Amino acid sequence: MHVPFESEPIAPDPATSWQDDGACLRYAGMIDFFPARGESADAAKAICASCEVRPQCLDFSLRMKIMHGVWGGLDERERRRVRRLRGRAPRRFP
Repeated sequence: MHVPFESEPIAPDPATSWQDDGACLRYAGMIDFFPARGESADAAKAICASCEVRPQCLDFSLRMKIMHGVWGGLDERERRRVRRLRGRAPRRFP
């Protein structure tokens, strides 16, 4: 028995729509944005340096606690440092 499947297109998520504008998309397969431990992330960071959505990418990786790869121009160690520093920042009360 064959049951037809109908679906509606999924609307783009505004929280991640910035990903379509990432400079990394133009370099997929040419630059390694997920280098292995001990390998250089310099090439990926150079691409990120000129990316117009770098702030959104970094914010996303910090909020999602992404542990691997270069996101927003920072590698894993650099993002851990940012999270630690943000955790130490004094909280503002209204």
